[in-house]
Formats: sequence, C-alpha cells, structure tokens
Amino acid sequence: KIDATKNARLHSNMGNIYFDEKKYISALKEYEIAYNIAPNTQASGAYLNNIAKCYLALGNYRLAKNAIEGAIKKDCINMEYYQTLVDCYIKLGISESELKKHIVDNKNPYNRIVVGLIYLYTDRKLQARATFDDFVVKYPDMIITDDVRSILRQM
Repeated sequence: KIDATKNARLHSNMGNIYFDEKKYISALKEYEIAYNIAPNTQASGAYLNNIAKCYLALGNYRLAKNAIEGAIKKDCINMEYYQTLVDCYIKLGISESELKKHIVDNKNPYNRIVVGLIYLYTDRKLQARATFDDFVVKYPDMIITDDVRSILRQM
C-alpha cells in the first residue's frame, strides 16, 4: 500500500531543494504533485503556500494570490500565509484597495493582521504598530497572537 502523505512529503521536500536552487518551475511541479496527492491533509496549506511562493518568484502574481488564498482557507492561523498574501497584494499593485477592504471588514480578526502587514510592508510602521497592538489587546488568546507579538518585538 502506498502512503500518500509520506509520498506527498517526499515531493514537497524535492520542491524545497529545487526552490533553494532557484529552480522555481521544478519546485512548483513538485509542490503541485504533493498537493494533488494529499489535498486534505494538515500539510496541504503548506503545499499551497509553497506553490504561491513559486508563482511569486516566477512573476505570476495572480496565480500566487489564488494559491495563497487557498492555503489560508485550509489553515487560517499561519502568519507566513498572511505575509505571502500581502506580498501578492503588493506585487499586483492592489495593496491599497485591499487595505480599504480589510479595514472595512473588521468582524474577522484575521483582517486586522492583513491590515497590519500591509502597513508594515508599505513602510507605515506607526500604523502597523497601532494595528498589531490593538490586535494583541483584543485577541490575547488566539494562537496567532504570539506571531503578532513576535512581529511587534521585531519592529
């Protein structure tokens, strides 16, 4: 019997090797194989994030955005995914329009993270700090709050 999860991990590891060697098309193919083998596993979000990073490196920002949005749907508590998403917004030139959307929809706490990251990545550190400070106060018990605190410490 073939262990799909183990096989997917092997392809993902090959993707990591190719990515480190800047062989993004080969890496992309390996990550896609990993995701297609195991689309409903805990690691599937990571595979989609890696796919997004390959697309970013290859300059296909729209496909990168689609992939990272899929990763966030699978695992909404991974800070790296939001960082990749904001990278996509910036590369697509839509960070300001996305900022406005995420500010308006303040019912979803994860939107506050996106707002803070957009501020941070577009060199508005005061707004980023205020947004992240507010997040930490409002959502002290969320798992991702430790990642927000880490960003604040690095600022």
